Amino acid sequence: MTAADVRRWVSPRGPLARVAVVVACLGLLAGCEALRIGPDPVLTVRLDEILGRLDDTGAFAAARVVELPSRRELYAREADRPVTPASNMKLLPTAAALDFFGPQATFKTYLALDGSDLWVIGTGDPATGDPRLCAQRGEAVTALFDRWADALLKRGVREVRGDLVYYDGALDGEWTHGSWRDGVLHWYGAPISGLNFNDNCVDITVFPSQPRQPARYEVVPESTLIRVVNEAVTAEKHEPTIEKRPGENVYVLGGTVARREALKSKPVDDPGAFFADVLRLRLAAAGLVVRGQVRRATEPLGGTIPPPKEAVVAVNETPIADVLNRINTNSQNMFADALTKMLGGAYAARKGSPAAGSWSDGERAIRAFLQKNDIDDDGLVVADGSGLSPDNKVTARLISDVLAVMHRRKDGPLYRDSLAKGGVNGTLEKRFADEKGKVFAKTGYIGGVRSLSGYVHTDQGRWLAFAILYNKIPGNVKPFEDLQDEAVKLLVRGPPSPSRWPLNATPRPTVRAR
Repeated sequence: MTAADVRRWVSPRGPLARVAVVVACLGLLAGCEALRIGPDPVLTVRLDEILGRLDDTGAFAAARVVELPSRRELYAREADRPVTPASNMKLLPTAAALDFFGPQATFKTYLALDGSDLWVIGTGDPATGDPRLCAQRGEAVTALFDRWADALLKRGVREVRGDLVYYDGALDGEWTHGSWRDGVLHWYGAPISGLNFNDNCVDITVFPSQPRQPARYEVVPESTLIRVVNEAVTAEKHEPTIEKRPGENVYVLGGTVARREALKSKPVDDPGAFFADVLRLRLAAAGLVVRGQVRRATEPLGGTIPPPKEAVVAVNETPIADVLNRINTNSQNMFADALTKMLGGAYAARKGSPAAGSWSDGERAIRAFLQKNDIDDDGLVVADGSGLSPDNKVTARLISDVLAVMHRRKDGPLYRDSLAKGGVNGTLEKRFADEKGKVFAKTGYIGGVRSLSGYVHTDQGRWLAFAILYNKIPGNVKPFEDLQDEAVKLLVRGPPSPSRWPLNATPRPTVRAR
């Protein structure tokens, strides 16, 4: 290139000057676009009015809305303030477990023979004998045990001359959390073990008999560990009651019975022993009598899980999708805490420190998932995986970021479909009836807390992730639930398109934790 050529290129009207003008214009446009992608001022005003309508009660909302897949923040209110999530906590272990185990994972329970002893080895699968899953398959909760009896008979086993040995140590011995209110007196506080059956609950159905005579009842599943005290009386007025005695597998029926009713499930005290006892009775019903004792083992058969291949008679497997659906659609607490502990045990083993699955290792696994995905875990407290503990803390930013990360994954549809669907099923069956197919979310409730987080498919075909968590609610949570619904319906109708946002909009700063 000659000196003349150089002068022509760098002259005020030369090619390089024209490139510089283009670059400058692009920079200016980029600056304008930066204004466009801030919080939507119209949406901010409208959501602030809705979510803050009951601020004078002392309650407050931590909330955030992001566009997907871009993760542009459309709205933020107290988004970095740590709050109690209630069952929105379940979004974390289900996301982390899907990432860790993969969408094809199954959770296994083993039946094995060792000499004259029959062994059951659990890994923590919460779904064995789950009533909802069994109903979907059109089978009784004890169908698994009947299949196991058939497997033994096909092997030529006509009796168990030794012991029925069960190992439930894959998860630790902290079956319930110390912060749970009312202990294990209700189904939602059922204990969690390495062996779980029928949601670790008993189900009692009452029937009328003759007037002023004791009502009849039926217990599912049958177990010699269960005792029922029947104080219920047949009468024209139908007001049956059921109570569990603390520290005992004793269930007291009371009140009056006029018609058939399945009463609320009640938990058992020792899940592993309950599992083994029901199995023993079902084997006996098939003609397979256990001659020895029923006893708990401190180590799995062969010292490791899975047990030696040659000893295995049958394996029950539950797909991870079934577990996620029960957790996020129906808010099943025991499933969530079992999954958290299974995740913790697997994470510890991968790190070279094998241990029984625990909440503390589950927390480490959840934090590792967040860090892997560049999600800020500041303010996070993981007390349990179900959200039943009031000690849990999250931020609306963290929840919405988890939802955004899961949305862009290949298994994102599996995660999204595990959530309750507005107007269709689960805990949202009676909400968003006019928005069917538009709202996929996890609800949450404990004293003083009402939360709702998930996805919205807008009328314009856009996807949004949202988190709305109310704390410090005095009394009835229904008015705050109504505000959540109003806000989500606004999102369904769709925030303004990004191209229509005003170029001179001033982004609303996120309110930081205080």
